[in-house]
Amino acid sequence: MQFDMTQRSMKFVQLVMTSGIICAAVGGCASQPKQQTDTNLPVSAIPATNAPATGANPAPGAAPATTAAPTPTPALPTTTLLSRTVITPPAFHHPAVSKASVQAVRNAILALPAPLRKQLDQTPARVIISPNMIDRWPDSMKDLPAEEKNPRPTLAEQPGRIYGVDMCVYERPKKRGTTNLGQARAPAYIQLQVGDMCFQVLDGDTMILSKDPGLRKEYEADKRAIPDEAQAKVAEFTKIDDWGPRETCAEMFGSMMGGRDENTDNLYKYFPRVKKWLVKKLGIKGQD
Repeated sequence: MQFDMTQRSMKFVQLVMTSGIICAAVGGCASQPKQQTDTNLPVSAIPATNAPATGANPAPGAAPATTAAPTPTPALPTTTLLSRTVITPPAFHHPAVSKASVQAVRNAILALPAPLRKQLDQTPARVIISPNMIDRWPDSMKDLPAEEKNPRPTLAEQPGRIYGVDMCVYERPKKRGTTNLGQARAPAYIQLQVGDMCFQVLDGDTMILSKDPGLRKEYEADKRAIPDEAQAKVAEFTKIDDWGPRETCAEMFGSMMGGRDENTDNLYKYFPRVKKWLVKKLGIKGQD
């Protein structure tokens, strides 16, 4: 899944990386309302933290990410990605994020190979799960009515987006013309989104993984082998720009972290060389 974002290099992330994979920041950043943990969830079972406010401007919506306010450089973290899971409380009378969705976030993080999880632990990266984008940024409702005149999905209908190194996941899509939300996305789908985003943060704006010459060689070989009748099924992953390989790797990585969506089977079927390369390069177990 391509999360609609622009990318900027963030030197502070590179300073805290200690080995081969450099985690560069992706996307513009934005302020958010004060967060609090879901009191229905035992902290001992599901870690959660309060998200500090970072400014006054709403984050998502109509303005491109490049025009959003920059994130202040965080101090070097002494916590882990798992402990930096943030649960946004509901607004607009929405249901709270479910235990199943929070557990899916936890499962994706715990599924990461230990060296990759350590890389993310050493950055300020967070996973922030909200009922919907408008729960985290209520002021975005001012822009959404205009955006909903366009048939393209709005940010409130997408499963998530990355701001800086904040990986924002939305449990439910917003229904157009109202603040009401649709059905919760399946836990396996949310687990895939978290794995996908983790890969993108690790890949960074230099695409240190998805631009690797070895990966590109396997990717092109897989593309050439895709039969004509299957091209439409994987069109999202065969783009001629850098997003083709990046999306292929990110979605496949999310699947290998225990997630699943409508693309999982086709990615495994039509990109076996890419899968083998990722398994070997990233030390992913149980995928042989």
